[in-house]
Amino acid sequence: MSRTGSGATARREELREPLGMPTLLLWRRIGLAAGAGAVLCVLTGLALLVIREEAGPAVGLLLLVAFVCALVCLGFLQRTWQDPAVAEDPRVVRARSWSTAATVSWCVAVLPGLAARVLPESFEWLRWLVLALGAVAVAAFLGMLVLTARWRLPRA
Repeated sequence: MSRTGSGATARREELREPLGMPTLLLWRRIGLAAGAGAVLCVLTGLALLVIREEAGPAVGLLLLVAFVCALVCLGFLQRTWQDPAVAEDPRVVRARSWSTAATVSWCVAVLPGLAARVLPESFEWLRWLVLALGAVAVAAFLGMLVLTARWRLPRA
């Protein structure tokens, strides 16, 4: 295996050691638990919106908690997937690509979402664009969670 990178990236790869299967299993469980927490927070927020008319602050708090849980989930799972012992597994590559799709679609939705808040009502299509990008992010996040839940690490 040749190293084509240089500088900080090459040094980081040299310092990274395999973590071992018990640590990878633990980090996978933590990532999945945080992802499930994010999904539950979003579903609870949606239920509150349907049930109560004045659920704004509670829904905002739930979405904030869901966002933090999603970041924790992605952090632990990304680190797990980068371990040399599992990085080349086809299921890991697929789950990582779903994770990238979720992250990119969410990031792309942020700027139009902010613009939709300040632009006049004639830009209704922008709100629909943000909603579509958000739906793609949620679907990709759920797909990533399902792929990760079905992925079994080799036992050491």
